[in-house]
Amino acid sequence: MEFVRTALLGIIAAFGISAASAQDFKSGLVNADTITVGTSGSAPPFSMTSATGELEGFDIDVVNLIAKQLGVTAKFEKLDFAGLLPGLTAGRFDLIASGVTRTPERLASKDFFLLSPYIVNGVAVTRREADSAITGWKDVCGKTMGAVRGGTFQKVAKEKLPADCVTESREYPGATELFLDLENRRIDFAAHDFLGPKYLAKSGKLTGAVTLDDLLSTITQSVAVNNKNKPLADAIDAQFETWRKDGTLQGLADKWFGASIDWSKAQ
Repeated sequence: MEFVRTALLGIIAAFGISAASAQDFKSGLVNADTITVGTSGSAPPFSMTSATGELEGFDIDVVNLIAKQLGVTAKFEKLDFAGLLPGLTAGRFDLIASGVTRTPERLASKDFFLLSPYIVNGVAVTRREADSAITGWKDVCGKTMGAVRGGTFQKVAKEKLPADCVTESREYPGATELFLDLENRRIDFAAHDFLGPKYLAKSGKLTGAVTLDDLLSTITQSVAVNNKNKPLADAIDAQFETWRKDGTLQGLADKWFGASIDWSKAQ
């Protein structure tokens, strides 16, 4: 009997999940045997909605792999990005997955667990292709900035750019509305991530716009877990550690971004 128990613990450890986490995280789930996941469905290619109304993207694949590894079902609920962290804090979700940036404030929060990196990204300028006056961040002062409401890219821009550089800005529920207003000339540039717009342009879903290679800051992103379920956070973090090493996360980055992950820049 002891041999069987030891063998089972060895199998669990081999998959990066501690015995305690494997036993305890289910008792803290919002719904039994189900990971309830908040996502925006409007942060391509992290979380997006297909033409048939189905959720797809990097985060959706990551969470489905997590659910499979933990032996539970993933149930996704769509919500504007600005409402995801408050919803997590209120106990509506077990975790949120929508390209959440790992900022110092979020990492220090006691309201949720923001996990180790699953991707390395950057804060970039996306502008209209014909607007050659903007060649990088040095040219955005005095221009109207757009960003996703509740995101961190506009905050990083205002912190790192000269004081009073950005005097007018607008915020949107998601990337779809953001880039539509860019196309319609209601804003001069979008402060957004680097990988997302690159994917949209490559897939033909974003036309007449270009994302510049001038990164204002390197960022890392991950998922956030309900602060009442540390065993779930520990189990997923252990899995991310395994997937960073064995190439699983790189494979998903190849699929959705067509980009290599430079883990040396992970913070």
